[in-house]
Amino acid sequence: MKLKKLLCAAALSSMIFNMIHFVPTVSAQPESETKLIALTFDDGPNTTTTNDVLDILEQYDARATFFLVGTCINDESAKTVKRAYDMGCEIGNHSKTHSNMSSMSAEEIKAEIDYVDDKVVEIIGEKTAFFRPPFIDTSQTMYDTIDKPFICGIDCGDYMENVTAEQRAENIVNGARDGVIVLLHDLAGNDQTVEALEIAMPQLVEQGYEFVTVSELFKRQGETPKEELIYTYVTKYPCSDYTAESNLYTGQATGDSSAGCWSDINVFETSKLKELGDTYAIEVNYQGVYPPLLALQKWTGTPVWQTVQPYYFNGEKACFLANDILTALETAEVDYTDLDRITIRPTDGTMTLTQIDLLVRSSETEAVTGDVNSDGKFNISDVAMLQKWLINAGEITDAEAADIDKNNVLNIFDVCCMKRKLI
Repeated sequence: MKLKKLLCAAALSSMIFNMIHFVPTVSAQPESETKLIALTFDDGPNTTTTNDVLDILEQYDARATFFLVGTCINDESAKTVKRAYDMGCEIGNHSKTHSNMSSMSAEEIKAEIDYVDDKVVEIIGEKTAFFRPPFIDTSQTMYDTIDKPFICGIDCGDYMENVTAEQRAENIVNGARDGVIVLLHDLAGNDQTVEALEIAMPQLVEQGYEFVTVSELFKRQGETPKEELIYTYVTKYPCSDYTAESNLYTGQATGDSSAGCWSDINVFETSKLKELGDTYAIEVNYQGVYPPLLALQKWTGTPVWQTVQPYYFNGEKACFLANDILTALETAEVDYTDLDRITIRPTDGTMTLTQIDLLVRSSETEAVTGDVNSDGKFNISDVAMLQKWLINAGEITDAEAADIDKNNVLNIFDVCCMKRKLI
């Protein structure tokens, strides 16, 4: 046994000698997760403002999505579209004529979409992947006819001349959060939006944002776009580490925001929510184009009607996080115990609600030393993961668990220590 250990030690020493020259030393503290933001631009293309926007995007190695109006596409503006595509930007569909489409027939709608797609295919060789309805005006006929996911975005007011560049930039920065889609306009002559980008983008970079296309946003957030939803946010499901505390409602309630059924579902125990602090989430199962919202209501004394948007929704499931509810209470200057009722109701349109669950964030379990792949145990697969990661041939799940000698760096010595633990 002693000989085996000696031989292993010699082998490990040889490995250190051979590898130390090219294995990097890396901080064991994982970098903070990058926040994603999708800048989108409507009403182009043109050879002026669109190119000005692209110039700024190039400065930051940023990608964006451009929703084109068909009548704006000509031989000259097509060159701008190709430039955007070659930069890694994405091309979306904003209809041929930028008309209200909710009253159009299926044939008229199809003609609006096909015109743009045909033009885009001529320029970049592929159709558009997403559609933004003009004026965010939609109908069921549009959803049935257009085989693309619908994209909205936060409104920065940049289509109004009286909104200054500084105000537009402030709207962009204040509306930023991981997974947000920002709705802007690159129509000819909209110079204040160009100026707003020059103000906002360095601030967003400093805050840790990465500028991505809408397609990349969905992919990196682990979401598949659905064709009967309209998206303003694409966030990762936030409750993977939560467990079910209790079921608050199971049944079926259907209606628009004026329906009386929503007031009848009075299932929230405010004292319990207060006790849980920031550790809970409310998960709602629903069907609808628009997500549900949570309404904080008080009618005794000074009335309060404060709404909370879900942090996550996908047309079937929505999650409201405790921190967002606490922020809403603070904004309304009330406490849980001041409220007369908390309800779930539609943001817009008709919604069917089937279940409400109270979730609680799981308490952290003690980390297993060397458990690099976070499967709850330490074995040779953890060693293999760290070795691959050190030579840039794989990813690592738990950097802190890999830091065996607790010196806040990861290198070949941690691999050696892990192998010694297995002998």
